[in-house]
Amino acid sequence: MTSIFAGLLIAGGTLTLAADRANLQRPSLAAAVPTGPRTLTVPRVTGQAYVFAKSILQDHGFAWHVVGPVKGYAGNTVFDQAPAAGTVVLDTGAPTVVLSLAKNRAYAELGTPEGGAPYHGTAIRIHGTSLAARRLVPKLAPRDRTSAKTGVKKTAEKKRRSTASRTS
Repeated sequence: MTSIFAGLLIAGGTLTLAADRANLQRPSLAAAVPTGPRTLTVPRVTGQAYVFAKSILQDHGFAWHVVGPVKGYAGNTVFDQAPAAGTVVLDTGAPTVVLSLAKNRAYAELGTPEGGAPYHGTAIRIHGTSLAARRLVPKLAPRDRTSAKTGVKKTAEKKRRSTASRTS
């Protein structure tokens, strides 16, 4: 029994000495230095309900703003976005994606509409373009709309002309 104890004592001492000599690599706590500007890719939210589009944009690091006659009710659908899905932009904090919505007739517009992100959005800057072209203020052009009552197409230009003629 004494010989077994002596053997374990010697083996333990050997293992302790070997562990002291081992060249262990410890993980570094230093963050990797990025090699260039941080970029984000604009996700596709067209066709999504506004409530889901907001979540997708927020999860990808973007802010959003609603433009056009249809307000930001949860059930309305995104029919256009700027910049387009797949566009690579510089991470300026919370680049703002501009959304145009279409009414979803299946859901009532209840409550208070949300016109944008609950936090301050930043400018969109397209990655890989010249400095002059990098700053982009996305604005969606109004689309032709057909009046439900008359069946007549109305465009933003026709509206402007009719307003201008009334004032003169």
